[in-house]
Formats: sequence, C-alpha cells, structure tokens
Amino acid sequence: MLLPLIVALPLASAAVLAAFRNRWPHRVIGWAGTGVVLVTFLLSLAAFAQLRELGGEGVLRWVFSRWEIGGRPYAWGLVLDPLGMWWLLVVTGVGFLIHLYSIGYMAGDESYGRFFACLNYFVFAMSLLVMADNFLGLVMGWTNVGLASYMLIGFYIRKPSANAAQMKAYLTNMVGEVFMLAGIAVAVIRYGSITFDAVFQGVQADPGWATAIGLLILGGAAAKSAQLPLHIWLPDAMEGPTPVSAMLHAATMVTAGVYAVARLYPIYQASETAMTAVATVGALSALAGALAATRQYDIKKVLAYSTMSQIGYMFLANGVGAHGAAAFHFLTHAFFKAALFLCAGIIIHELGGQQDIRRMGGLREKMPFAYWTFLIGVLALIGLPPFAGFFSKDEILAAALNEGHYFLFALGVVAAGLTAFYNTRLFSLVFLGDPLEAPAKSGKRKHRREEEHHDHGHHETPWVMKAPVAVLAALSVVGGAFVLAVDPYLHPVFARFEAREVHIHAPVWAMALILGVAALGIWAAWALYGPRGSRRQAEQRSVGAPAGLLGRAFYFDEIYELFVYQPVLALADLVGHYADPRGVDGLVNGLARMAYGLGGRLGWLHSGYVRRYGLTLVIGLVAVLIYFAFYV
Repeated sequence: MLLPLIVALPLASAAVLAAFRNRWPHRVIGWAGTGVVLVTFLLSLAAFAQLRELGGEGVLRWVFSRWEIGGRPYAWGLVLDPLGMWWLLVVTGVGFLIHLYSIGYMAGDESYGRFFACLNYFVFAMSLLVMADNFLGLVMGWTNVGLASYMLIGFYIRKPSANAAQMKAYLTNMVGEVFMLAGIAVAVIRYGSITFDAVFQGVQADPGWATAIGLLILGGAAAKSAQLPLHIWLPDAMEGPTPVSAMLHAATMVTAGVYAVARLYPIYQASETAMTAVATVGALSALAGALAATRQYDIKKVLAYSTMSQIGYMFLANGVGAHGAAAFHFLTHAFFKAALFLCAGIIIHELGGQQDIRRMGGLREKMPFAYWTFLIGVLALIGLPPFAGFFSKDEILAAALNEGHYFLFALGVVAAGLTAFYNTRLFSLVFLGDPLEAPAKSGKRKHRREEEHHDHGHHETPWVMKAPVAVLAALSVVGGAFVLAVDPYLHPVFARFEAREVHIHAPVWAMALILGVAALGIWAAWALYGPRGSRRQAEQRSVGAPAGLLGRAFYFDEIYELFVYQPVLALADLVGHYADPRGVDGLVNGLARMAYGLGGRLGWLHSGYVRRYGLTLVIGLVAVLIYFAFYV
C-alpha cells in the first residue's frame, strides 16, 4: 500500500489546501502542505527499504485496474524499481526542503494557499510520472506535470509577463507532447500493447521503427527538459516565484525528459540513429545554454540557462549509453542547482525584489550566509573537486570520450569552460568588489546599491529559508560520495535488456584537460569581472535588456516569432476573416438557401387543394408503372 499512498497524499493535500486556502491561517497551510511532503518522503524511504530487501531485480508493484480491449488484457497501476526510486527520492526529499523554504519566502502573499496547493499537486504529478508502469501511466504523469508547471509559472496571475510566460511554456510543451504522443501511438499500434516490456521486446529486432519511435519521443523529452530547439520557454519561466524555479526548473520537472529517455532506453539502444540524436541534442544544448548564460543580467535567468546546459549533459550521457551517469548528474544537479536558486531567492528577498546582477555587488559582508552557500553551489556547478558536480560531470565526459564521440566530448569540455566563466562572473558581480558608485546630492559619493536598499527595504531571512539552503549546500559538497552507489544500484534496471557496458572512468589526461579548461574559464572571468576586472564597471553601468547574439540567446525567440508565430497568426486571421465566414459559413448558408428555395418550389404540392393531391398521386402511380414496365 505504500505506492498508492505516495501518490494519493500530495493529491489529497492539494485538494484540501485549495478548498480551504481562504479559511485557514497561512501558518497552518504552509506547515500542512510541507508536512504532507515530508510524510511522502518518509514513505518513499520505507519503499526504498522494501525494494532493497527484494534484491537487485525486485520491483514494487500495485495494480489499480485491469480490462480487456479486443481480447487483449490491459492493466493500470504503479511500479517502483531502482530507476523510479532514484527520481522519487529527489522529488520528495528536495521537494520537502523547497516546501519548507517556501513557508518563509511566500509569507504575506495573498495567494499563499493557492501556491502550496499547486506545489503539492506538482509533487503528486511528478511521483505519478516516475512510478508509471506502462505508456498510459507515463502519459498521465507527463500531462499532469505540464498542468502543474503551467499553474506555477503563471502564479502571479495579475502580472502580464507571467501570463505570457505560462502560455509560452504551455504551447512549447504541447508541441513536444504532440511528438511524444505520436511516438507512443506508433509503438502501441505497432506492437499491440501499452506495456513497456512488450514494446521493448518488439523494437529489439525492429531498428527502423525504433528510430521513428525514439526520435518522436525525443521531441517530447527535449521540450519538457528545455533542450534545443524547444528550450525557449525556460528563461521566461523564471517569472514564477523562486521556489518554483528551484522545484520545477532545477531539481525535478526539467529532468522529466532525462527520465523518459532513461526509462525507454531499450528503444534507443535498438537504434544507433536515435542514440546519436539524443547525444547531439544534449551536447549542443550544453554548449548553447552555457554561451547564453555568459551575457545574462537577471540572476535567475543566468541559472535558467545554466539548467538548460546541465540538462544537456544528462542527455549527452543517455545518448552515449551512460544512463547511470545521467541519473547521477541528475542527483548532484538537484543538490547544487536547487541550492543556488534558493540562495538567489534569499538575495532577492533581502534586496526587496532586485534581480539584476548589475545592481548588486559587495554583498559578501552584508549576506555572509548567502555568500558561503552560493560559493559552494557555484564550485559544485563548475565541477571542481571535491564537490559533487566534479564526479558526475567527469563521468559523462569520460563516457563520451570512451565511446568514441570525440566531437561531442570536445563540445562538453568547451561547455565546462564556459560554465566556469559565467559562474565566476555571476559570483563576482553579486558578492565581490564594490557596487557601482554614483554621485550623491551632498557632494559625497553613495553606493547606488545602498540607495536601492533604502528604497526597497531590507528583509531579514527566516530560519525556514536558511535551513534548506544549508542542507542542499552540504549535499553539494558530499554528494559525490554517491558515485560509489549509483552504478551498482541502477545496474539491474539497465541489464534487463542487455544495455551495452559503457566505461565512465576518464584517463588522467582527459581529467587534466577538463580541469584546465575550467581553470581557464575562471581566470578569464576574474580578469574581466573580478573586483578589479577590466569589464566590471562597464557591465555595471549598462542598462536595458541583454543584447547581441549571446544576450538574445541566438535570437531563437525572434526566429520563432518571424517563422512560426506570425505565420500562424496570419493563417488564423485568414481563416477567421475569410475561410470561416465565406467558406464554411458560406457553404452552410448556401445549403440552407437551397433547401429553402427547393422547399418553396415544392410547397405548391401541399397547398391544401384536393385536386393537387390527386394529381400528385397520379404522377407517382404513373412513375411506378413506367419503372416496372421498363426496368423490372
């Protein structure tokens, strides 16, 4: 009974909180929603213990219903194996920490109850996704995750930019879902079953169909995980509250695509083309995200493009067959990226809503807790030893090298150097040096940042916000120890269909190269944006939105606007003004006029005159006689 409880508790809590959001005090709502996720995490740990007792190949299963269609048996329920458990523990564990943080961060918000209801609903949706036992359950979880993200991204319903962001996320993900549903439909029709194993067994000897199914599902996975070219929704999704950014866009939701590819790995291993496509999308996304992050000014958008880049590494790992390395990087990324987002929330909270890193600077002394925890997250994200990111990123790049994907390995190494560059830039502009000085009216010089502090007001950070960040920062330091557990734990899942063995240990020269490129990135950013960097003051004096190729993220938004949005709107306008009223309506109205005219002409037969009825009968009788005389 553990599996249905893990799913049902967050869903029931979301319904109750939504119903009583305007009646219960905020304190009750916050602790009730957080407590339910804590209980769900404890139940997940209990399920983990049960799974361990069953041995390497054991699974936990709960069947909800069975039925037959066309004589074929079908069932729907929940299943938990080591891969699903790996994701579930992060969803509920990190989810609990983010809920706890939200008690303080969202304090005073008029929609406090709605926020916790939506956040609980997301935990339900993500848990349903990772415990799906067939393609039907996968689709149910997938679509519910999309709905939850839609509600949370557009949480500030009176904010036009938030409304636009949620619609952008919804439409982009809907495009991906069309591809995913098409791939699943092809698989189900081709192999006559909705179960994973039946499809997996069928595609092993059917590489052509495996390629088609794999590429279609990759479209959905790329959209959900913000990979090229369907990544455009992620930076705008930062319009949601910071805990949403940490929960959805750092720790869990954006990794749904990584999970889907890992879960469906037999489809991909049956097609070299599909595997190469996954790896290529991942490597290019890792590089593009890192490049775009180097020119962003919003602290959350820097982290958003960083997320796109790090998810790219996970796709690269899946594409070269290192599924365990992808799962490991998912875990470490959840630790350090959630810590960075939540720490950014503390900074924004204490600065009264300021998110522009050009208007920060010199916060080391004012925010020592944020300084140290953010530093730990940055070092883990850069991938320096002994922090967690070093071990997981190293495994991915080593797998790409050992599998002969030398070009993709090179892209990953360059992305690693850029990761070091933009993180050093971010950290330096926020915490080091001095804020840009501006002349004061008294003739003395006063920090512009201090004036903004005075305008916005200073907010003390409560312990419920600091404690989760401290825990995540600690896990970012020691999380690399999971390197000893990930492969033995997940091996039985990937051994069922004889996934090829991938070596994840890098030669010494490759490790030295990766660290050397990262060091070069740190040095370059320090020279440009350090306390005495040559570009620091020019960056601080700049105003307006980011510009240029990197600032506009390769103009993907403009390209979509020109070649997708505007043509679609023009087509809709054409249909609305011409095709619909003159075509469809014209056809319907024409048929109506024809029926009316025909009815009017035939109406004389029913005028009430008996002689006309008699004439009609005679004509009908004559017609019948002629038919029988000549044709029968």
